[in-house]
Amino acid sequence: MTYRKERGGGGFVAFLAILFFSIVAAGFLTFSELTKVNPFNSAFFEEDPPVITWEREPAGLGADPVPMALKVTDSGSGLDEVLVRISQNNQPRELVRKRALGGTPSQEITINLNPKELGLREGKAELQILAFDQSLWSNGSRISKGLVVDFLKPRIEVITPQQNGVIGGAELVYYKVIGKTPDSQGVFSDGTLYPGFPAKYWDESFKNYDDLYLTFFPIPQDFDESKDAMSLLARDAIGNVATAHFNYKARARRWGSFSFALDTARGEALKTALAAHPSNESMKARLSGDLVTDLKYLIKASARHDESVLSDPLSQTEGRKLWTGTFSRPVSSYPSNSAGDQRTITLNGQELMKGPALGARFQVSARQKVSAANSGRVTFVDTLPLNGTTIVIDHGFGLASVYAHLSASLVKPGEEVTKGQAIGQTGTSGLAQSEEVYFEIRLHGVPVSPNEWWDDTWITDHIQNKTAFVQRTLIGEPGE
Repeated sequence: MTYRKERGGGGFVAFLAILFFSIVAAGFLTFSELTKVNPFNSAFFEEDPPVITWEREPAGLGADPVPMALKVTDSGSGLDEVLVRISQNNQPRELVRKRALGGTPSQEITINLNPKELGLREGKAELQILAFDQSLWSNGSRISKGLVVDFLKPRIEVITPQQNGVIGGAELVYYKVIGKTPDSQGVFSDGTLYPGFPAKYWDESFKNYDDLYLTFFPIPQDFDESKDAMSLLARDAIGNVATAHFNYKARARRWGSFSFALDTARGEALKTALAAHPSNESMKARLSGDLVTDLKYLIKASARHDESVLSDPLSQTEGRKLWTGTFSRPVSSYPSNSAGDQRTITLNGQELMKGPALGARFQVSARQKVSAANSGRVTFVDTLPLNGTTIVIDHGFGLASVYAHLSASLVKPGEEVTKGQAIGQTGTSGLAQSEEVYFEIRLHGVPVSPNEWWDDTWITDHIQNKTAFVQRTLIGEPGE
């Protein structure tokens, strides 16, 4: 039997194959053009979903708008869609929908959640964030967060009728926060909250008054009542905020002035010492060789560095009373200036720096011990460019004392000290003028006048008498 091979069939099959692959290729190209996805990229077949991270996570929804912020990222095929919605009683409300993101690797979303505008009622709601990538599988991520909706705000009741302070000094106010236990509260001024503490940790007679608080607050040296007005503020865990006016007067005071004169030899020695400090290593390349220019730069940069380093230990305060009564001076002599006095540093008569002194200097004729101004806990011991060897003691309730220009420290961080205990020795470290100790009182990190804390009368009038007034108001006279 003879078989004959037919011709032409193979060419037709090839034609069909070419047509098929052409249609598929055209489809891929059309798909890529419409969706901005590259199907020939290996990331198109990835299986990793987008990553959703909170940058500002809401704790709940209250009477005022609550800001929330999040970031969605996908390092593979990129993002395709992000959806944010909120649901209450199975009724979802779309807040944000971003479609056709074109494979962008990240998307930031910020929303002010206003529950009243959204028509939400008090109770519970669910916030949902969904994100999808541009892969073949459209990988998705989802975050669901339950939120409490609560419109009730705390209420503040001021107890002490009047707070009379001096600019550059300190004051004390007692108040109640009623209706809710606050997440934070205190005196608010110029964008800063000076936190308060439960009064029961200040005086045992208030142990049954869980809603009673007190705040020691500074009146900064640059306080301007026209723009820095103070008020009491209480915020609950959800973010509901209540404010209340309280009566205060900030009396102006007269500042003195003093100067710190350097000659060329002392200026060169100071420049060498500041430039040699490890924190200033990166600054050496910016030194010009001109003594005046370099000292101005090094002093300002070192001052910023010292303040930055001290900000953390100055914020490490305990909400319990660590000190008792009047503070003592760190040495037996008297200070050569007051906190707030204008200090001018000159080099051969040319001004290098001018500004208010944050503390007081005690010059001594010979090296002597430096004593703790009151009982407390040491939060910092180290050597800084301008302050030299420095010690910080926390006294509780936001109050701290600072000792600088020391030659040696006799304590270490975490150590409990008592009033009058030797903690170091006077010295000439940092920007010292002579054998001395430099002393500051800080309240919530803000420099305040030490003169008040050394004054028996001020302590009696502004702290002890106020506490006694609150005791009489809330508890009554003894025996009643």
